Amino acid sequence: MEDFFLGPASLFSAPHLVSVTVTLAIFITVAVLLGKKFKGDTKKQNIVMIISAILIVGFQVAKMIYLLARTDNIGDCLIGNAPLYFCDIMIYIIPITVFVRGRAKDCCYDFIAICGLLMGFMGNYFAGNIYNGTDSAFSFLAINSLINHSISAFVSMFVFVSGLNKMEKRNIPFVVGILFVYMTFALIMAYITGKNYMFYFRGDGTPFTIFFDLVGGNLAPYQIIIYVLQCGYIGLFYLVYYYTIKLVKYVKEKHALSEAK
Repeated sequence: MEDFFLGPASLFSAPHLVSVTVTLAIFITVAVLLGKKFKGDTKKQNIVMIISAILIVGFQVAKMIYLLARTDNIGDCLIGNAPLYFCDIMIYIIPITVFVRGRAKDCCYDFIAICGLLMGFMGNYFAGNIYNGTDSAFSFLAINSLINHSISAFVSMFVFVSGLNKMEKRNIPFVVGILFVYMTFALIMAYITGKNYMFYFRGDGTPFTIFFDLVGGNLAPYQIIIYVLQCGYIGLFYLVYYYTIKLVKYVKEKHALSEAK
């Protein structure tokens, strides 16, 4: 039992899978319950978003304090661990969503709904850079990463269940644009600093390693693939969403016609 909690945890090991699955189940269950309870209550919905913003920023600050306390090179530590990865975008978007209004808020809610669950599941289950067989699944950095990604999943599910996302077609370019601008800034910073932001230079044990190896380590096609996969995911999500809505409407109309007969 001691090995389970304190022993080194590799990707897809029992400690990794159990800790991630239990944590995500708790966060998503709470999100569903709160989403249903606060549906239509703007004030309480905002409180949930504010608390989520404080928590996700707080865990990032705690991570940086922990890392800075363990390094002799403060500058390199700050640059190397700057929140410029895909999952880190929620550190910015959730607080921004709290403050903006109107169409900008709608776009942010749509982005959170679409990307949050992906960040929660992919960032936790495929974190080969965290669960690398060196540290415990219950180490500070592993738990910090787990909570950080789980908050993204929580907010995404809360937004969906409470109906805060609009999913309007006119907002699609802006929702994709949020990610595109963020990715481009991260790419520029990656080349300026030489750091592996967004895994632009190598996969580091994440699923991107498959594509890095596929192109033989060629950075240009590899980085294009990262853009296509991440921005394309949002477009694919919209397609599936609209198709599902149309299918549900069709089934309901067909059922209503059959009952009328």
